[in-house]
Amino acid sequence: MSDRRIGTIAVVGDGVAGWSAAAALKSRVPDVSVAVIPVADLRPGFVDLFGGASPSIGEFHTDIGLDERDVVARTGAGIRLGTRFSGWSGAEYTHAYGPAGMPVDGVPFATLWAGLGGMEPFDSFAPAAALAAAGRFIPPRGDMLGGYANGLQLDPRVYRRFIEAYARHLGVVVTASGMRHAEVDGHRVTALHLDDGGRLEADLYIDATNGDARLIGQFGDDWQDWSPWLPCDSVVQALGKPDAAPFEPFLSPLEQVEAIDGGWRLTSCLPGRTDTAIVYASGARHEPGEVRWFQSGRRSRAWIGNVVAIGEAHCVVEPLEAAPLHVLHTQIDRLVASLPDRDFDAVELAYYNRETGQEADRLRDFLILHYATSDRPEPFWQAARDVALPPLLAETLTLFRERGRLPIRDGESFDRDSWHAVLLGQGILPQRGDVLAVAVDPTRARAAMADFRARLSTAVAAAPTHRAYLASLRTNA
Repeated sequence: MSDRRIGTIAVVGDGVAGWSAAAALKSRVPDVSVAVIPVADLRPGFVDLFGGASPSIGEFHTDIGLDERDVVARTGAGIRLGTRFSGWSGAEYTHAYGPAGMPVDGVPFATLWAGLGGMEPFDSFAPAAALAAAGRFIPPRGDMLGGYANGLQLDPRVYRRFIEAYARHLGVVVTASGMRHAEVDGHRVTALHLDDGGRLEADLYIDATNGDARLIGQFGDDWQDWSPWLPCDSVVQALGKPDAAPFEPFLSPLEQVEAIDGGWRLTSCLPGRTDTAIVYASGARHEPGEVRWFQSGRRSRAWIGNVVAIGEAHCVVEPLEAAPLHVLHTQIDRLVASLPDRDFDAVELAYYNRETGQEADRLRDFLILHYATSDRPEPFWQAARDVALPPLLAETLTLFRERGRLPIRDGESFDRDSWHAVLLGQGILPQRGDVLAVAVDPTRARAAMADFRARLSTAVAAAPTHRAYLASLRTNA
């Protein structure tokens, strides 16, 4: 019997997406030969421009053999505990990674809090949010400061160099010449033609060319347009200069997202500088500066023949909730876990495409949730509320508004804690109480909540500052 295992993989695109995929493939399937092929004039993806990363990045680093503390120390990254929202719907709130509160008499905290009509802000019961508000951080442990997770705030340019160096250390090679064009036969790439006249063949080709989609785009697959629900199509970014006082004690472990007329403003804090960006709809406002245009959506299939699209070559999402890096890491994990043989069985590819598409659609719905529940009065935001929602999201909102039910679907990128944080933070309260919550004595419930907040406050006060924690990692690196 002939050996049909994949032996060679060509990753086209040398941005964060390409090098991340190459490092993952080589670390987890070391017998495979992996080459990265640059592409001249490649448009940067959001992962090359925005460094917000959800907790999925910790899983990604662990899977490829990296200690996240070392990553932070060597890249100058900060900790990211969630997103702080202002101007979206009522009061400011934090979508913090991890749970809020504790159950009382077996009733989940979110259900109980909503049943009591909301008392203190929901996020004030979340350990990650409490740490963030105090500008502090400590890795999760087995007391009040447990159960949460953290992402990272990266400088994407520094991180790209770091992940490239690590991939090369693992044995990934990079061609001296970039790709000129792909040689295609039907729904397969047969070879890559390089700028120096060379020709490169591989068993599998990874399209990491961001929105250019230099490989997968040749197959003419359908594009599913999400702009009716995610109407922003333009970004203007401003990278901060090194802070005049980089050792200001308070360093926020949150990205700040402020809703404005026609879009939203993003503020990201690194240890040495602060970056900002305006994400907006070109038909609703104009911003001076270098504009990056995009269209939210995805291709119907991520895997066609011997080509797999990752990142924006398959799915374009705006940099809300650190979504671009999040979806990239989940795609890479699925790719590595799903490597077939060189026959590329149609059933395997269909399953991969179904799972990948389902996951992208659930992430889409989570992002739409922010727009659909805003109470801003401007026409841009009114239109975002009035559009007919995707069926599963519409069902989720109806169930939650009626009785606080929150169905979690297959392929969810964000868990129940995240959905609760955004729904309740946006001011969506169930119209009728949950029968279990009603059965809990309200006086006892309020006392338990007050005790939890007091103990949480004491634990947070004892944690090191965010900046001190980062300094300790650099000292020990």
